[in-house]
Amino acid sequence: MSKNKSTTLYPHPFSKAYWRDAVAELKDLRILIFAALMIALRVLMKQVAIPIAMDLKINTAFFVNAFGAMVFGPVVAALAAGVTDVLGYLIRPEGVYFIPLMLTEIAGSVIFAMLFYRAKVSTTRVIISRFAIDFGVNILLSGPLMLWYYAVTMGKSYVIFDMPRIIKNLAMFPVESILLTLFLSAMVPIAYRLKLVYDKGENLRFKKKQIALLASLVVVGIATVCLYFNTANHVSSLSNEKRAALNRSITAYGQEQGALAEDEVVILNKVYKKLFGDTTIEFKVYQVTEETDLEAAASYTNSKAQKDETMTEGTSGSVVLVKDDMGDMASISLKSKGN
Repeated sequence: MSKNKSTTLYPHPFSKAYWRDAVAELKDLRILIFAALMIALRVLMKQVAIPIAMDLKINTAFFVNAFGAMVFGPVVAALAAGVTDVLGYLIRPEGVYFIPLMLTEIAGSVIFAMLFYRAKVSTTRVIISRFAIDFGVNILLSGPLMLWYYAVTMGKSYVIFDMPRIIKNLAMFPVESILLTLFLSAMVPIAYRLKLVYDKGENLRFKKKQIALLASLVVVGIATVCLYFNTANHVSSLSNEKRAALNRSITAYGQEQGALAEDEVVILNKVYKKLFGDTTIEFKVYQVTEETDLEAAASYTNSKAQKDETMTEGTSGSVVLVKDDMGDMASISLKSKGN
């Protein structure tokens, strides 16, 4: 460690001095050696998960990620995250390597660093970091990146905000917050004695305010998810197979009910889901000809159907799927194209 190295603690990362110190870590051989150790340990720990319930596991690598980011700051943390991502794939390749997915690794490391590096580490900061990662990175950021990955590497669509992944992250948020607080409360004093950090970790305790914050953020996360599912148009998140199945099922149901002619098919336009209720689907009706490829048309989006010269756009309508069940449809209705 350089004798002239700053030991300043900052209340926030939004200052030139903070970033000057963060960049200076690249010149500290001791920190670079420590970063290499954290990278190796993080790659190893990615293979270790602690099961706590059915389909719920704690990936232990985040302990190493948080501790390392606290010591070497956001600049080294971002570089270490990139190296970790590449090494992790080389050691255990799964699928096609897609560089943009590295952003999730980098984002998580930088969040930890900006809240822990050169700061008085507290339980409040731990809770905020886990919420930002579990909700912001694992739900909001990774979904679009996975959609991009599936489209580029497989030519398939991907459900951006699928419920199992969302529930898992919201369920893990309070558990990981508590465990990370306990882990750092044990490690920070050791790091302080080794002069790796400049805070003793005396604020890593759960009090009423932190418990209230934890509960409040859980409620905020659940409320946000409920609001999204109840108001968003989910048609773009459907896979081609799901879209085709819905188009066929609604077409068959409409023809059975006498609402559609034999030469008419349904193409989905909008899908509105209720988290614990029915799904309302708005669709366009197209007249087909003998030249129409019905197999291909079944998976059409509305924009694709409009470009198919063998199909003529007609009326529009809606149908309700009871409890999101394609086998239980009700309330199909049509309206004129001009309405």
